[in-house]
Amino acid sequence: MRLLVLLALAACAEERDRPDAGATGARVHPLGILDTASDEFHGKELARQDYDFGVCAKCHGDQLDGGTAKVSCTSCHPGGATACTTCHQDGPKTSAHLAHRTGGVACAECHRVPSVWDDEGHIRSGGKADPAPAEVTFGTRAGGAAMFDGGRCSGVACHGATLAAGGGTNTAPRWTDTGISGACTACHAAPPPSHPQGTQSPCASCHPTGASHIDGTVEYATSCNGGCHGSAASAAPPRDLAGNTSTTALGVGAHQVHLNPTSGLRGPIACTTCHAVPSSVTSPGHLDTTTPAEVVAALGWDRASATCTTSYCHGPARPVWTQQGGATCGSCHGLPPATPSHDASMPLSSCVTCHSQWNQHLDGDVDVD
Repeated sequence: MRLLVLLALAACAEERDRPDAGATGARVHPLGILDTASDEFHGKELARQDYDFGVCAKCHGDQLDGGTAKVSCTSCHPGGATACTTCHQDGPKTSAHLAHRTGGVACAECHRVPSVWDDEGHIRSGGKADPAPAEVTFGTRAGGAAMFDGGRCSGVACHGATLAAGGGTNTAPRWTDTGISGACTACHAAPPPSHPQGTQSPCASCHPTGASHIDGTVEYATSCNGGCHGSAASAAPPRDLAGNTSTTALGVGAHQVHLNPTSGLRGPIACTTCHAVPSSVTSPGHLDTTTPAEVVAALGWDRASATCTTSYCHGPARPVWTQQGGATCGSCHGLPPATPSHDASMPLSSCVTCHSQWNQHLDGDVDVD
């Protein structure tokens, strides 16, 4: 097979007499017909002929499959002389073409893709060759303000110049810049200024994997459950913003013990008891403030010691947020409490005689039957 191809190439490049040469000795092809670097390369000659394949068909047949020359163009161009791959191979690789293609950007996002090779404005315009470079016609992905000046795109959603988040280091790269560095930070800061600062939470915590990402629309989780924090079963950690799941992490701590108390001393404590709960992901005071999350001031939260200093729930016990077993019967009040209504000989089992509403125990009100 390789030998046949070499023979075919040799046949194309051979300087032989034209059938109508007569005494002039005119040759069919010059020596540079197959040399892409030569001005005599057949692709350049075809452009000079305004891509009139009829010139080639005179010798190679109407279908360019042999003709009187007995040499088919498909010997070198299996897809046919007018196939996209004949000129572009599997896609252009010049400048930033390859980076865009591997990034999933379709050709139609930057160019008008012809339905057939001889569509007006593709390689011919008005019956004449349409000179390079190719015209840039942006699709919806780049956004309505996108412009290309021949060397640089501006106003495109893809590169961050129009992002509200901001903070990017290279929001308008030149088309010929093939070694752009910076990854995420080229388009926006990591995290962007509009996000909580100092968190190590992975982007996928809020932004779903597989999203279009640079299509001009910011896609994010709209549910607290399993979004930035918590899980499908609960909006509260674990997982915290840094991805921690252990109760020894401040972001996790005793969240679930408060939401789902197992002791029976009281019912679930609502998130609003300790935090301002946003009505939506983008509510003021939610993502536009730095971490950690704010705690209701009345609880006297001390981050350094990881305790609430003035909360009515724990009294003087001040259990540590990241330690289990910090609050038990007797750590908040005596067993029994040292009040006139209690007797020092009362066992723990006698509490239910007067206090049957265990689920209301730690709400700040003493419930007596």
